[in-house]
Amino acid sequence: MSFVGGGGGTDVHKFVEALQADFKTLSLETKKKYPQIKEACEEAISKLCTAGSSQQNSVYYTVNQILYPLVQGCETKDLKIIKFCMGMMQRLITQQVVDQKGALYITNALWTLMENNIEEVRVLQTVTLLLTTNTVVHGDTLAKALVLCFRLHYTKNPTIVNTAGATIRQLVSLVFERVYLEKDSVASLQNQQAQLQQQDLKKNGLKDGPTTSTNAIEGDASSAVAGSPGQDVQTFASDAFMLFQDLVQLVNAEQPYWLVGMTEMTRTFGLELLEAVLSSFSAVFHENNDFRLLLKERVCALVIKLFSPNVKHRQLPAQNNGNAAVPADKPHFPISMRLLRLVAILIQKYHTILVTECEIFLSLIIKFLDPDKPHWQRALALEVIHKLVTRSTLMAFFCKSYDLKNHATNIVHDMIAALGSFVRYSLINASAVLNGQQAGGITPNTFAALTSGSQCGFMFRGAYLPLVATFALGVSKAVYLEMLDKLDAPNIPDSYGISVAYAILLDITRSIGGVIQRTTDPHPTANTAIIGEDEYKPLCLQLINSSWTGLLTAFIPLVETSIDEATTENLLKAMQNYAALCGILEQLQPRDAFILAICRASFPPHYAMSIFSNNAHMDGDLRCHTRSSSQDLSNQFMNNCNAETGDFRPQIVAVGTPLPSASLPHSVMQAPVMLTNKNLQCMRAILFLAHNNGSILGTSWYIVLQTLQHLVWILGLKPSTGGSLQAIPKPAVEANVGIQTAVMADLPVLSQMLSQLFESSQYLDDVALHHLIDALCKLSHEAMELAYANREPSLFAVAKLLETGLVNMSRIEVWRPLTNHLLEVCQHRHIRMREWGVEAITYLVKSSLQFKHKVPLKENIELQTMLLSPLSELSTVMHADVRQRQLDCVLQILNTAGEILSFGWPAIIEIIGAVNEHHGEPLIRTAFQCLQLVITDFLTVMPWRCLPLCISTAAKFGSQTQELNISLTAIGLMWNISDFFNQNQEKLMSAQVNDVAILPDFPGTVKMPQFDKLWMCLYAKLGELCVDLRPAVRKSAGQTLFSTISAHGSLLNPPTWQALVWQVLFPLLDNVRSLSSSASNEKVDSSGNILIHHSRNTAQKQWAETQVLTLSGVCRVFNTKRELLQMLGDFERAWSLILEFIQNAALSKNGEVSLAALKSLQEIMYHNTERSVATTKVADVAKDQDDEIWTIAWNIWLSIGMESTKMTTKSNNSQEDYYIPSQAFLTALIQIFPAIFQHIQTKFSASDFDKFSTVLTNAVCIPLQTDAVPYIMSTVSDTLLTPLHDGILECMELIQKEATKPNSNIRQLIPAIFRQLLIFSKFACAPPTFQQNVDNKYVKTTNHYSNNASVEVVSMNYIPFGEKAISICAKLYQSTAAEDPVVQEQILHEIIKALRTPLAMKYKCLASSTWKLAISSLINVLHTGLKVARAKPQHFTGMWDDLADTLDKFLFPASVCTIEDRGLEEIVLDETIDCQVIELLRDEVLPYPEMPHQFVMQIVVLLNKGSIHSASDTNICYESDWKLREIFAKTCFETLLQFSLLGENGAHNNNRIANAPVLNANLLPSCGEAGTVGKAFAGRLAVTALLHRFQEVLKRFNDDERQSGKCPLPRFRLSEISFVLKAIATLVVSMKKAPSSKVNKPAWDQLIGLYPYLVDCTTTTSPEVSRSLREALLQYTDLLQAPTTCLNDNVVVPSNGQE
Repeated sequence: MSFVGGGGGTDVHKFVEALQADFKTLSLETKKKYPQIKEACEEAISKLCTAGSSQQNSVYYTVNQILYPLVQGCETKDLKIIKFCMGMMQRLITQQVVDQKGALYITNALWTLMENNIEEVRVLQTVTLLLTTNTVVHGDTLAKALVLCFRLHYTKNPTIVNTAGATIRQLVSLVFERVYLEKDSVASLQNQQAQLQQQDLKKNGLKDGPTTSTNAIEGDASSAVAGSPGQDVQTFASDAFMLFQDLVQLVNAEQPYWLVGMTEMTRTFGLELLEAVLSSFSAVFHENNDFRLLLKERVCALVIKLFSPNVKHRQLPAQNNGNAAVPADKPHFPISMRLLRLVAILIQKYHTILVTECEIFLSLIIKFLDPDKPHWQRALALEVIHKLVTRSTLMAFFCKSYDLKNHATNIVHDMIAALGSFVRYSLINASAVLNGQQAGGITPNTFAALTSGSQCGFMFRGAYLPLVATFALGVSKAVYLEMLDKLDAPNIPDSYGISVAYAILLDITRSIGGVIQRTTDPHPTANTAIIGEDEYKPLCLQLINSSWTGLLTAFIPLVETSIDEATTENLLKAMQNYAALCGILEQLQPRDAFILAICRASFPPHYAMSIFSNNAHMDGDLRCHTRSSSQDLSNQFMNNCNAETGDFRPQIVAVGTPLPSASLPHSVMQAPVMLTNKNLQCMRAILFLAHNNGSILGTSWYIVLQTLQHLVWILGLKPSTGGSLQAIPKPAVEANVGIQTAVMADLPVLSQMLSQLFESSQYLDDVALHHLIDALCKLSHEAMELAYANREPSLFAVAKLLETGLVNMSRIEVWRPLTNHLLEVCQHRHIRMREWGVEAITYLVKSSLQFKHKVPLKENIELQTMLLSPLSELSTVMHADVRQRQLDCVLQILNTAGEILSFGWPAIIEIIGAVNEHHGEPLIRTAFQCLQLVITDFLTVMPWRCLPLCISTAAKFGSQTQELNISLTAIGLMWNISDFFNQNQEKLMSAQVNDVAILPDFPGTVKMPQFDKLWMCLYAKLGELCVDLRPAVRKSAGQTLFSTISAHGSLLNPPTWQALVWQVLFPLLDNVRSLSSSASNEKVDSSGNILIHHSRNTAQKQWAETQVLTLSGVCRVFNTKRELLQMLGDFERAWSLILEFIQNAALSKNGEVSLAALKSLQEIMYHNTERSVATTKVADVAKDQDDEIWTIAWNIWLSIGMESTKMTTKSNNSQEDYYIPSQAFLTALIQIFPAIFQHIQTKFSASDFDKFSTVLTNAVCIPLQTDAVPYIMSTVSDTLLTPLHDGILECMELIQKEATKPNSNIRQLIPAIFRQLLIFSKFACAPPTFQQNVDNKYVKTTNHYSNNASVEVVSMNYIPFGEKAISICAKLYQSTAAEDPVVQEQILHEIIKALRTPLAMKYKCLASSTWKLAISSLINVLHTGLKVARAKPQHFTGMWDDLADTLDKFLFPASVCTIEDRGLEEIVLDETIDCQVIELLRDEVLPYPEMPHQFVMQIVVLLNKGSIHSASDTNICYESDWKLREIFAKTCFETLLQFSLLGENGAHNNNRIANAPVLNANLLPSCGEAGTVGKAFAGRLAVTALLHRFQEVLKRFNDDERQSGKCPLPRFRLSEISFVLKAIATLVVSMKKAPSSKVNKPAWDQLIGLYPYLVDCTTTTSPEVSRSLREALLQYTDLLQAPTTCLNDNVVVPSNGQE
């Protein structure tokens, strides 16, 4: 025992402090009234003080002293103090510091409180705490605590009574739980001691720590156990024993031995406590002899004694006045109920140790079921029985212990017989009571409730017994056994008994099944009796013998009277399971009795009697058991149903006709048969039974099948595929024949169950299967006899024979008699019989082929022949329906078992091919489906000799005209065949066929291999289909032919190729060409439901498609097989022929054909352009052949190009006869050129280039058909080229690239290339427009906006084209400028002339990109070209004027541009471009003296013009013009300034001058002596121009400022003048520094002439202008003194170093 607390010392400290505080409080409370308690408190406080300072256990040692004041406090009767003291006690208990002595003190204190009736609830809480916190309390203290609780249980206050009752239950359980605890601790203790001894032995007697710890545990667990581990009964066990013994004493109304001080005890409470102990602690009794003895001798005696009033009591029938005699010892419900609960537990948990006692108890309980016992007593007995029978182990135990013993009671038999009697009695009694009540009509309460239709229960002679209690199977749920609070017998419903009895019967069946099938018990217990193997079989047989008669007598009336499906279902399930159990144990009599009972219940009684009249032997045995009860009941029930009393009737769900059969009397044959829902349920039950337990049916098969056949007929189920039965809704001819919808929905389930029944026959052994087939054959023969009499036959037996055959394929001995019987059926004249016979045979054949036989069918030729022979025989039958069935069967065989048919292929293909066009579409369709399957899936498994047969059969289906889709699909199959040939080439090549006749012959080829013949056979058939009259077939065949050749042609021998080309392909092209040209141009009638697109609405257009397909196909073959064909010798002839076909097609007036022809040409040209050749000799031959081939190709291309772009029309000159080639056509034509050019470039002459240029120019000028515009035209924003333009320029670039290569042999073409490109470039500004003249040619008209009857072309289309041409041209010039031909032909001049147009138009260009590109190209060209011009001036004389004119027109354009039009940013960018031009002149023209003087003059004029703002066009707003051209003007001015004075020693620097810069002499470029004259000329020109301009600006500024008055001039004017003033200063400095030879006198004069203007400027108010003016005036300082020297009119001013 130790202090409880996880935190060690700190927690103890806290606890001690809390105790001290509590004691202080208590001492304060008791100071005045109870001084002795106060003193005790203070003493306790001092004890605690010393305890708190030492270790943690010290509180435990002082506990008895500190309890003293608390006990005293409890004796004061002062409630406040008592509550406080009890609270402190509880705290001490929970902290586990109370020892045995302390516990006794506390118990005594509580006892006092109990006796004084103070704080009873608190007392109970404290007792509970004291006992549950640990195990300190035991022995007498424990007894005293329990007595205290018992005493409180019998006080007046209900709250205290209930609390005490709960406490007692808890504490009694606790006492027994301690026994388990003790047993565990003792066991562990013994284990530990044993281990210790072993350790001691090992370690020579060493002892260490574990011993002490063991003792500690032991001391903790129970202080009294330590000394007596070997005793049978330990401390806690003895407590439990004493307690249980006293409980028995008290119930028996005797004095207790241990619970001293008990004053009263009720028997009911005692029984409840006994029950609680026995149910929860069975292990204690099983394991302990003392307890077991107590149970046997005391408890059982007590129970039997208390039972006596119940057994003796009889309930006498009521007298007429209704008063019953009350006997003296009437059983008391609360006691009886508790007794039965106790008995149930004794039987359930202690049967193994109380065998004899249980027999007595069970017999008593069975007696309780007697009719003369009170109703509640029977209900309680049933509930107990239910509890027992749910456990199969108990049933087994009862049977083994009682029924199997000679001199014991037959408990199981008696119990089940009693239940049967009880059920019958309940039904008859209910009916008797009802009939006693009713005089004339029925009482409303009996079945008024039934009208709702949702009731469950039983109905007998109008008496309705509802199921008032429902139970899950195997679960017992007591109602009245649980009514512990009732003092009087409750009112029990009449039908409660039958409800429980019904549940018990089901559970008994389940439990018997559990025993026989050895399923595990859902509630296993430790004390279950074990059944040995040798006991098992006799036990099972005894169970059946004891139970079957009783169960049957109960089940039959219950099934007949139940009124809801679920109840019936449960009963039937139980009967099925029971019959199966009988079968398993080979108990034939009970088996047949149960089966017959279910069969009878499937029909109305009169019908059942007729059918089963010949089964009298089967129910003879039953009579003894059922005559009195069930048979009687059945008759009563039927009479009751037929009585016209408005009584409850079972619902009729199906009315059908009786099945004609020999056994039915005429009267029964006439009337319709009415089936209720219950009849159908019974049918399902029979099915279920037969399905699951067919192997044990034996002779019962016939009765089962007979029953099923009758039911199937009545319900109208007819056989369907595979022998299963389906509901065929029949027209309700008679009012009394029909089936409810609910049942209609249920029929498929029944049908499914029927099929499953026969499927399960495969699991039957041979004997059982023999019984089944016998029964079926018997039924089938009866049906055939009826059919001969022309009555509707029952196909049940035939269908089920088929089903049985299907599932028993492996037993071939079943197969022969089955098929023989079915062949007989096939020959029957009744159509239904015959149909079904064919169905059965085909079905069996199909299934047998699929079946996995022991010897695989593929290898078993005899079996295969045997299985297929019936199918072959069917083809001799003339009926069309049979033929259709036969083909369907072939199709399904192929689908499912084709890979097995090794030997039957020729036959199968012949069956398929025998169909012809007279047979009609459905048969052709079916046959074709078969062929499809054969070809797609089974070519691999087919013998070689079947392959030509397959090809010709497929071609036959391709050419049939009944169904187009079949033809198309047949062509697809031919492709599949070709694929197969390819994949299996090795196998096919190696296989040789002796029968040569099956392959056709091909003339002109020597010894063609058989494999090639197969291929040629295929190609020839496809070639025939390519000229079929139906376009779709032609298209499909063509595609297939060429795909096949391209995919698999490589497999043919080279000689075979010659046959293919000349015997298949060229004839095909020729046929198509001739058929196309003769095709009609009439519109095809599309009045049918198929819409025909306008591009295919005439035969001619449809043939055009074929032409396209065949031509492109043949060309593709030529491409892919070029090398092979070239080896064959007549390649050139073939090449010329194919190109001729192409040219013919390309010049066709049909756009589709012509475009396709070009595409084919393109393919041929682009293919194999580079080939490696092995030897030189071969190379030479190949080279010559190649040249020849490509020359032919080039000529063909030119002729197509010239012809197609000529744009001629027919002679009658009618407008609609124009044929304008499409853009796609032209694009394709142009794109072919590069491929040809590769091969002819070495021989490409100037005349060739001219012709080529003509084709190109014509092609560009071809107008666009209006419908093509949206597809070809670029949108305004999108500057991409059209494919045609792109192609043309690519061709030009290709030739140019070739020409510019070093050592190129077409170098002389470069000028021609430039000219052609420049022609194209002009289209950017002036796109070609067209008109038609008398010669039917298209000629260009210069006027862009000409408005005549020509085909308009949207000019936007040409801009990207022209621009790209400019770019190419500029790039080409940059790389070839120095070439002699380019220089001599004056190409630069040509370029300038060409670019002049866009540059002069500038803002009038259609797209601004054009002039921007033009100027950038010009700048680039000039950078390159001016260098050449300086080197070879003689070739460039004519160019300079045009160049100056072009620049002038560009820099000062006629076209107007405003900010509104282009935006400020754009205009600034334009100005930047203008500046770039000036920079070009500054860098490339002005520095070079070699330039013509005239040209330099023009340039200086240009610069001057640019640098003067006022010189701008007056149309434009003066202010904005100045703003926008300011930078340009500065650039011009700076350039002029740069060349005005040329310092000798100035550094060369070409940098642009920034906004208003201060120039110094270093900016001026210098030059060598050689160019002095030219440069001086330029310089002088520049100075004069500058000074002139300065004067103008100053004069204008002064005038404007005077006029403006006080308004300041705009910012740009001030910045302009400021700039000019700075420039003057710079110029003065430069002139002073320049050598005297460079500056002439007029210049000085001009300069000095500026001075007055400068002086005038001094009036300005602008500080910026003033600063610049000061600088300028300062530079005049030196000019104010007389010059030192004047020589040759040139003034030299020495520098004064001023900057």
